[in-house]
Amino acid sequence: MVLVFGHFTVSSAQGFVPIFNEYLAENLYMVHPAMVGVNLKNARINLGSRQQWFNVPDAPGTNLLTLEYKATKNAILGLQLIKDHNGYHSKNSNYLTFGYRIYLSDAIWNTRRSFPTKNDNKKELSFGINIGSINYSIDQSSFDARIPDPLLNANSSGKRYFTIDAGAAYVSTHLSAQVSVKNINMNSTQGDAADGDAYINPLKFKHYLASLQYEIYFNNGWNLEPSFLVQFLEKTEESSLDLNLKLYRLVKKGRIWLGASFRQNFIKIDTPSEYTIPNQNYTHFTPVFGMNYDRYLFSYHYTSNLGTLNLGTSGLHYFSLGITLF
Repeated sequence: MVLVFGHFTVSSAQGFVPIFNEYLAENLYMVHPAMVGVNLKNARINLGSRQQWFNVPDAPGTNLLTLEYKATKNAILGLQLIKDHNGYHSKNSNYLTFGYRIYLSDAIWNTRRSFPTKNDNKKELSFGINIGSINYSIDQSSFDARIPDPLLNANSSGKRYFTIDAGAAYVSTHLSAQVSVKNINMNSTQGDAADGDAYINPLKFKHYLASLQYEIYFNNGWNLEPSFLVQFLEKTEESSLDLNLKLYRLVKKGRIWLGASFRQNFIKIDTPSEYTIPNQNYTHFTPVFGMNYDRYLFSYHYTSNLGTLNLGTSGLHYFSLGITLF
């Protein structure tokens, strides 16, 4: 599938879930609310964990859970729980999703198999909306109480925002496309004024995403999926392009896949230095491995940078497990 941009400095401020490559594990619902319940008969759950710098205490990491339930023929409900931690700081993001699917052909997904084959004839138009809350907090429990600081507040420092995302998607056996807008309405639940912070203006953090995938099927059980995603961050006027390719092989009771993704950000990142480094844009490369077997899905990704702005010597590791419940 596609790869979305993960920004390091402003993503937490804008309330955007810190996604790197999670939905390459066949979970585009992490990116587009309209993709909730795609290729779903009843219900499924996906668990994921991203880790960085294994040899560093309190290193950045993310744990996530998505739950999808097909309530009726057309209506799908979803839940996303994401915990992002970095040292003393953490962010908990919780989203409820409602999706509505319109079938443009007679084919309705009625199998526990979570992926299409060349024999399917699906054409669907879907719409989705996320309603969520994002809570930022700092753990002060280990701070030295003998050093008074008026900014510390009995281990309860934090900020909570209410946010809305929306999108639409077209999914068929061969061609699929999605568009989404995140942070359409982002307000502090503490009642702060929108312009109360010179840096964090909740009205200026919309995130626009558009993606496309095309499935090429062969007669010997292989299929190829090129895809891309473009996006734009309103606050920083930052855009990015993601180019991806996945190769699938059908096996007994499932399939296996290998893939790769390349990300390029179109913004210069300032670094404190006495020397000027022109055109210093962030890029990274991610190889992907995964498999579907019966009701289960497993995937592993490794992300490494391609430039001088790096993620650390050990890169990023992501593990994912999915289960079709019934």
